[in-house]
Parts: sequence; C-alpha cells; structure tokens
Amino acid sequence: MTPNDYCKQKASPRGSAFYYSTRKFTVDQCLAVTAIKAFYQEIEDITVTYEDFGVAHAKLNWWRDEVIKIQDGQPTHPVAIALQESLKKFALSPLPLIEIIEGLEQNLTLPTFEKFEDVMIHFMRTAGKREVMIAGVLLQPDESLNPEAIYQLALVIELTRYLQNLRRYVRRGLIYFSQEELQRFQVSEAQLREFKTTKNIVELLAFQAEKIVRAYQKGQELLTHNQSKSLLNILIRCELACGTLRAIQSSRYAVLENFIDITPLRCWWIAYTTTASG
Repeated sequence: MTPNDYCKQKASPRGSAFYYSTRKFTVDQCLAVTAIKAFYQEIEDITVTYEDFGVAHAKLNWWRDEVIKIQDGQPTHPVAIALQESLKKFALSPLPLIEIIEGLEQNLTLPTFEKFEDVMIHFMRTAGKREVMIAGVLLQPDESLNPEAIYQLALVIELTRYLQNLRRYVRRGLIYFSQEELQRFQVSEAQLREFKTTKNIVELLAFQAEKIVRAYQKGQELLTHNQSKSLLNILIRCELACGTLRAIQSSRYAVLENFIDITPLRCWWIAYTTTASG
C-alpha cells in the first residue's frame, strides 16, 4: 500500500462524504487534501481513543517529531510521507500541523468551555487550521482570503460532526457545549451521560443547529464568487454537513441513542448538485 493509498483508506474511503467532495479536483489537489484530512484523523483518534493519557501524550510527541521530519525530508509514517510531497507541491508550511496537534491535545485535559466563544477558539485551533491548509491547496496563488470565512465554514463541518458523533464524544468525556449554554437549557453533563434525548437536550441541540446555519450563511457571505469556485471542496462538505444536520433534525436529535448518517447515494447527489450549481 502506497502512502497515498493509506491516506485514502484513512480519510476518504469510497462512498464516504469526503470521497464525494474530492471528485472534481486535480489529482495533486485530491491527494493533498486527503493527506491533510488523514493527518487530522490520525491525531484526533489518539486524543479520543486512548484512555491512558500518558500513552496519548507520547504518541502526540512522536507525531511532533514526525512533522519535523517532514521539514527535514525524512518522514516515516505513510501520512507524513504523503504530506511531505503534497505540501512541497503547493508551497505550504508544515508548521500548522504542529498547531493542530497542540489544539487537539487539549482534548486530553477534558476541557470545560465557559462560553461558546471558547468553543469557537478550540475549533479554530483544530478543524479551522485543517481547513486553512486545505484552502491553501485549493486557492489560486494570487487569491487572498478572509480567514474568518474559513473558520465559519469549519464550524459548520465540525459542529455538525460533533452532534453526529455526540454519543462517542460524551462517552469520552468531551463536552463541546459551553457551561453558559448548558445552564441556559438546564442540561447537566451527567444527564448527557445517561444517553437519553430529553426535551431540554433537544432544545440545546436545536440551538446548536441554529448556530450551524448562521455560520454557513456568514461564511458564504465572506467569500467572493471566484473563492467559492476554488473552495468547492469545503462548500461541498458544508452542504453534506447540512444534509446530515437535516437528518439529525428529522430524528428529533436522537444522537445520544443512535449514529445518524446520510446514505452514499445522498452524499453523491448533494456533491453533484452543489458542483453543478457552481
């Protein structure tokens, strides 16, 4: 298995939402975007999967060394090897990879967020950095971009994914709802760990859905027409996130009991119609 094949298997298996979002790009763009996504998943899997935090920290430190090896031209992990070639082609620095590691490492402390702004900062340091790197692959060299647009779009993708995987994250102890919002809707962390979607939890999750919709509108407003065309990969993933969100809403937000997803055919249709509409 080649490094690029490993990245595809990790981040973009056939039939996945990410797979359909990369169909209309050049081979080099597709490989680069997939490698960045695979790196993100490798790091997040460490912070979400390993219960022994000492082991998790050691693995993250190993990845820090691997990023340095990307700079020095001597990486060993398949994802790092694929990244080295792709980042070089698009003249991108590997330093944001370190920032992603540091942002996701916060998961190991089981952070508490007082306000939603704190949650947003966490997403900016993690998924936001991932999307900024992807934008660097997709944009033309002479195109400048308001970073706020990328952060808003990253919020759409990542907050939807959090809701979709809420049961998994709550079981791990990762609560990305602010204390302010939990108090407002009278939902405790203990109630979330009962994995039953109560009326108050439905209201809390519906409030998150409203934020996702607003973030998508704001992110789109900050893009020019040409930027929207260049960043079609990110916009397709936003549309796929919105499709998933609608499925979650139709289930009455039963994400603590079930994993709710859309079918590969639905993913294909959303990607196709988004591409066709330009």
